[in-house]
Amino acid sequence: MLTTKKMKRLLFVLAITSLGSLYINAQQNPQFSQYLQNPMVINPGMTGVESYLELTAAYRNQWTGFEGAPRTATFSFNTPTYLLASRSSVREGDAHQGIGAFVYTDDTGPIKRGGFYGSYAYHLKVSNEWMVSLGTFLGATQFKYDSSQAVLVENPFDLLVQDTSSLNFDASLGIYIYSDYFFGGIAGNHLLENDIPYAVEDGVLNTSGTFRRNYNLLLGGRIPVNDVWEAVPSVLVKSVSGAPVQWDLSTKLVYDNKYWGALSYRNQDAMVFMAGVRLAESFLISYSYDWGLSDFSTQQSGTHEIVLGYRFAFGNQQCACPQYSM
Repeated sequence: MLTTKKMKRLLFVLAITSLGSLYINAQQNPQFSQYLQNPMVINPGMTGVESYLELTAAYRNQWTGFEGAPRTATFSFNTPTYLLASRSSVREGDAHQGIGAFVYTDDTGPIKRGGFYGSYAYHLKVSNEWMVSLGTFLGATQFKYDSSQAVLVENPFDLLVQDTSSLNFDASLGIYIYSDYFFGGIAGNHLLENDIPYAVEDGVLNTSGTFRRNYNLLLGGRIPVNDVWEAVPSVLVKSVSGAPVQWDLSTKLVYDNKYWGALSYRNQDAMVFMAGVRLAESFLISYSYDWGLSDFSTQQSGTHEIVLGYRFAFGNQQCACPQYSM
């Protein structure tokens, strides 16, 4: 007889299996609704894009109330290298370099992923208004499977399904194009397509798989409405083999570069409501709630996400305000 805890785990396995190719394959990278608040983790080309050193921590509690649902956390920093060499900024629009790093954990029931990456980007001025940067992530990913957190529907004593862990070298590349009023970029992740011990393929748990190469495309703009209001429309498109293309369409309104609210739609998944504030010039806090739209939404009570950031401004800069990103 199944205990309540085992029954919940069984339901989790059934749900994840039914969502298999849509979720497990599509979300081999950490998923965040507030990608504009922590953009470096989706594209290394954005490393050092702004004229401040930034620390960012984010936590996402997906499918609240559903045991074994995804829990994701990241911590990152990035800075242009000239801030480390001196406490004065280069002239606006000059070519420069950026460095950074980020770590993440992503737990989904018995499957636990994590990684550590260093990042580097070179920013080149291509015209009076436009900059282009090329960046890379180099690091390692870890994959763990904890069999005690799963109940197999078929053959629950299968000896092939065991606790396992693997650590692999990983790499990503990204390009970012930006001006005062437009930003866009494309990035490729898990370029080495490392082997992992378990994977969900077409709703079936297999004892072999890969971190699939995946891509994302970000496009957006900054539109001044008046002296204090600014609109920031954006779209993020994510693609990975074996799963439908997923996209987020968002509109963000910023007041006085301190307060903002946003609404986003993720196709076949959720409506997202977001808000944030900048305190004491350099500290940022933001929150988002994903209201599920799929059939699975009746089994959980939404997704919560919080992002905290701190920006160290140097030189003559009066405020740590983003100029080329959001």
